[in-house]
Amino acid sequence: MELLSTRRRLLASSIICSLAVAGWADIAAAQTGGDAAEVGEIVVTGSRIRRDTFNAPQPLSVVTAEAIRESGNTSIGDILLEQPNINPATNSQNSSGTLFLAGQTRADIRGIGPTRTLVLMDGRRLPFSDASSPAVDLNTIPSLMVERIETIAGGASAVYGSEAISGVVNFIMKKEQDGLELDVQAGIAEEGDGEEFRSGFNWGSKFMDGRLNVLIGGEYAKQDKVMQKDRDWAYPGLRRDTTKTPQTIIPNSRSNNSPYAVFQLTGGALGTARSVALDVRDPTKVVRLSAACSTPTVQPDCQDEALNYSTVYNALQGKSDRAVLRTYVDYRITENWKTFLDATYVKAGGYGVFVPAFSSAPGGGTMPVVLRGDNAFLNGAGATAAALRAEWAAAGKPFTQASTAQVGKIWQEFGGRDVKTEREQARVAGGFEGKFQTFGRDVNVDGYAQYSELSGTTISYNVPNVARVQQATDAVVVNGRVVCRSAAAQAAGCVPWDLVNGPSREAILWSNATSATDQKVKQTVAGLNFATNLFDLPAGPVGIAFGAEYRKEESRFVQDALGASGALFFNAIGTRAGEYNVKDAYGEVRIPILRGVPFAEELSVELAGRVSDYSTIGGADQYRLHVEWAPVKDVRFRLTEATAVRAPNIVELFSPQSRNFTTAAIDPCDKDVFRTASAAQQAARRATCAAAIPGWNPATFVSNFGTGRSSLPLLQGGNPNLEPERAHTYEYGVVIQPRWLPGFQASADFFKYNITDQVGTIAINTLLQNLCYDSATAYGSNPFCTQIQRDPTGTNGGAVPGGVVQVTLINQNVSSVKVEGWDYSMSYGFHTEDVFGQDFGDLSLRVDATWMYRFAVQGLPGQPYVQAANTMNNGTPEWKGNASARWSYDRFSFTWSTLYVGSMISNSAFTPGAITRYKTGDYFRHDARVTWRVNEQTTVRAGVVNLFDRHPPAIPDNSIYTGTATGSSQYDNRGRFFFVGAGMNF
Repeated sequence: MELLSTRRRLLASSIICSLAVAGWADIAAAQTGGDAAEVGEIVVTGSRIRRDTFNAPQPLSVVTAEAIRESGNTSIGDILLEQPNINPATNSQNSSGTLFLAGQTRADIRGIGPTRTLVLMDGRRLPFSDASSPAVDLNTIPSLMVERIETIAGGASAVYGSEAISGVVNFIMKKEQDGLELDVQAGIAEEGDGEEFRSGFNWGSKFMDGRLNVLIGGEYAKQDKVMQKDRDWAYPGLRRDTTKTPQTIIPNSRSNNSPYAVFQLTGGALGTARSVALDVRDPTKVVRLSAACSTPTVQPDCQDEALNYSTVYNALQGKSDRAVLRTYVDYRITENWKTFLDATYVKAGGYGVFVPAFSSAPGGGTMPVVLRGDNAFLNGAGATAAALRAEWAAAGKPFTQASTAQVGKIWQEFGGRDVKTEREQARVAGGFEGKFQTFGRDVNVDGYAQYSELSGTTISYNVPNVARVQQATDAVVVNGRVVCRSAAAQAAGCVPWDLVNGPSREAILWSNATSATDQKVKQTVAGLNFATNLFDLPAGPVGIAFGAEYRKEESRFVQDALGASGALFFNAIGTRAGEYNVKDAYGEVRIPILRGVPFAEELSVELAGRVSDYSTIGGADQYRLHVEWAPVKDVRFRLTEATAVRAPNIVELFSPQSRNFTTAAIDPCDKDVFRTASAAQQAARRATCAAAIPGWNPATFVSNFGTGRSSLPLLQGGNPNLEPERAHTYEYGVVIQPRWLPGFQASADFFKYNITDQVGTIAINTLLQNLCYDSATAYGSNPFCTQIQRDPTGTNGGAVPGGVVQVTLINQNVSSVKVEGWDYSMSYGFHTEDVFGQDFGDLSLRVDATWMYRFAVQGLPGQPYVQAANTMNNGTPEWKGNASARWSYDRFSFTWSTLYVGSMISNSAFTPGAITRYKTGDYFRHDARVTWRVNEQTTVRAGVVNLFDRHPPAIPDNSIYTGTATGSSQYDNRGRFFFVGAGMNF
């Protein structure tokens, strides 16, 4: 192979590092800078036909090993998130708010969903990392053993099979090393929290005259939590003043779910409702709340200091740890044949952080609790009880069993409703690679078998037994003793709970509970692949690849009996179990049409197809057509059209129906929502809301759910009759590499996705608004309205008269998505002596951007498409970009990178005149990193992420400010972060 000159090797290295630090790179851009070395044929992501890297069939983004180490991140997912075509999914900033996914990081190309992004390791499918939500946790991959990460955006099912609708992320792993490598890194946020640590090693050597190659590596990493209360800019949060038009932004209102207790003595509208609270500053004092804080749902300006902010319990970053060990061994039998074994073991833990169990004052929510007039502790001794009795009497309430006050309370006595998740996963892949000749042609062949197994447990702490809490708090005096009113509860050992002065330890223990789940996931895969050049044409050889694959997926998720019964303050999930298998056969062909002729330096066509037979959905097929034309050496046009499928997974197919919750729902009958509706919507709702809610008044009805209120219960579950999701994708692009400007390259690629039959539930607001309350169909005969269960009296779980108890939603092939946009990339790398005549080192510049102007969602067939691009609802900005400048000189390098997230519409439910701060504003995050090679064995690095401490946009439609903090990962909510690291080779 022809060698590069020293200078050009430095230049190439500079360019490649620049691409890596920028976060992604077109594969063609990595091969620049004058005369390139000869490139051998390899298999690149997106095809199994062997070729040089210039001929990647689709735009290929690359993150190198240097990028992973220099980034300062301990999670690979955080590095991928900087790619403009990657959207936030589950990661360190939001997984702490999930029941079972704490500590996980998942890839999501184009924001279409992690289950539609296929994750591979060395071209082989990785197993799912969780039985509750099948997708791959990127933290199960040892980051220090990654050679590079290749990402293609676009349908790739014809090559790789199901799940590759939005694209593929392929981790190319290190296969060999000479000696021992150690690496350690630590970081901390400027506020003194969010600590991160990672240490690892790689060791490799060859034996038996180089025929036996052994590589062993491992790493341990951990990350500490960041709480919302520890960020002045985030706490207590923001909300919109729904009493104003346009709605203005004000500080978050305080909660009438007090950590001690709020007693709703009388309900009603503003000015007539009366509530008192045990003061959070001194719970022995009884305080009458202001009018703004006394209504069943507090008013926007509720700021009584006797109450607290519920956001005090929220985490902005979760706590997690992981240990990964990988071993790779290959043995070269002959020059052309070798066998290999690749094994990985992972042990990972994550910690979910949740607000303690709570009861809402306006109806109780999941755990309604009332204080009765004859309660033993209300009528007991002490100044607190006396003060509460005085308020009770002043409200005109008798001291009888029938006289009640709804209790609003965060049950902090139980402790945080934390979730501890532990997972162990083992994966073993073994196979062979070889080459033989037939008819004078080299045929490359590889085969493998892979088995993986995951087992895990989730323990949910402090999820009280709802019935026991209700029984314990209903305390009366019998024969001079304070006991629980229920005789059955007494027989079960009930210990009375003192709502006035605080409970005893025994009462807490009797009412509290823990729920546990066990899961097991198994995957078996076997594949056989062939690739060769079939024959030669004047423009080059016709390359083909073909093969077959078998895959079996099994999973089982089991909840303990008490948790599954629905008796606890926890999601009743039950058992999810199932399996399926699929048999695939595929083929690819690459036909060179023209080469080296006027206006056709190269013209080629590629065809790929795959047929599949699933045990669940039956047959499926997909194809890909790719055309590439280079009229001259400097310009290359590429066109790809493909179809893709995604078979429904085990959870979607076989989950039992269980209760879940959402905070995204908006009640069309609520007075504030009704006021901002169109005339046509108001006309429809006057009929439908009146039919659904006895005595409904559009000027006064306040729903039990909506912005800043309690979550809405959902009844959700699987559907074994689901069909596959189908996609049709298009990509048209151009790559420019001018010979007259060595080191410069630019590309522009149009992308389009048409996805139909998406598995999911009807969008909750589509059901509530379009299909029910805004529908012309009469309320009583509308089947969609029957999925919405309202409580006429407000005493059966609806919290307020006419409130919603729950909405039934099961999985269906219901929605369609249309996505369109452009990917842009430009880079320029040069040696300063070539440009300025003096050696100041190497400089490389790069800009990457995605303009996704359409992300349209159709909730049901026949319904209009709703634009979700560039909205906080979807979290997908219209513009997202990354720019970097890297300067390297001798043993030193400095990199400046900037992440840009374009301004988004804060909430698509509003119109520009209805609210202030309709858009988020542009967001820039700047990072600075330095690397210094001390000697041939040691390299040190340091950096500052978010150098200017840029916060997320200050709008209440950003989940950080509303208190959920689960959709905030498009922005950095950790703040300025410092890290140092070192690598040593022996």
